[in-house]
Amino acid sequence: MLRTPAFEGFIAPARAYPAFWRILAATVTGVMVYALGAAAVLKFAIKPLAYFFPELAGMDAFSLLNANGISPGQMAIILTTFIPMGLAAFVMAAWHWRGPLSLFGAGSGFLRNFMIAIAVLAVANIILFAVERMFGVVNYKPNLEFGVWAKHLVWAVPLLFIQTTSEELVFRGYFQQQLAARFKNPFIWMVLPSLVFGLGHYDNTIDPTLAASIVFATTLFGVIAADLTRLTGSLAAAMGLHFANNFVALLLIGIPGELSGLALFHAPFTMSDTSILLNYIMLDIVVLIVIWAVIRRVLR
Repeated sequence: MLRTPAFEGFIAPARAYPAFWRILAATVTGVMVYALGAAAVLKFAIKPLAYFFPELAGMDAFSLLNANGISPGQMAIILTTFIPMGLAAFVMAAWHWRGPLSLFGAGSGFLRNFMIAIAVLAVANIILFAVERMFGVVNYKPNLEFGVWAKHLVWAVPLLFIQTTSEELVFRGYFQQQLAARFKNPFIWMVLPSLVFGLGHYDNTIDPTLAASIVFATTLFGVIAADLTRLTGSLAAAMGLHFANNFVALLLIGIPGELSGLALFHAPFTMSDTSILLNYIMLDIVVLIVIWAVIRRVLR
């Protein structure tokens, strides 16, 4: 049963004004709000933040984007650009005469489901890291001193929460709700938003096979997040899974030169090591499916 009672409650606010022209108008408006907001952050935030992050001095928007987030200051700017994405989701919902809170779904058990998803992913990664250490598969390289890293967490964690929540509000909140209210086919309201989410991670500067694998893995992540939303009738589990996943990828272990400026450790390979990364993506997919199965089991 794809449309659970909880999911029917989740999409109920979207049924009032489900016209497809509203979805199109909201999408165009949302893209404009996000693009203009992100451009404003890149134009006006670099100079004041340079007082706190000296590595930003002399940088402009173009040079920052091409620097790939290799320092804490660069990551602060990049994560801040997601604030307009969250605002865009609220503006998009307004096209259907909906309030911002309607995108989140049921409030009952929200914190519980959010924390369950975080806990399951955390346990899975602890086990994975323990196995890696036991067999000496990977030797991670220190990037930031622990004290420095811990101080950055004061602002990095809230910004990471905003980044992941903003993406969930757009893809699993607005689009999944409105498309499900308009169309019965689950491919349209589960897979299509997830595919757009995956394509947003396409990188044309790396090996094409690797780029396609990343798109596939992120699309699968989107489908899993959509399924958890369908099952629970809220964004809570999807938000928790997304936040915990990005915490590991951006704040714990990063790939050098790839949004790794805030990572405590660096992996001993780069984006040019295609064969190694393809193996890791396959492993990540397997682990993600196991995490999904466990979360679904616990939430039931």
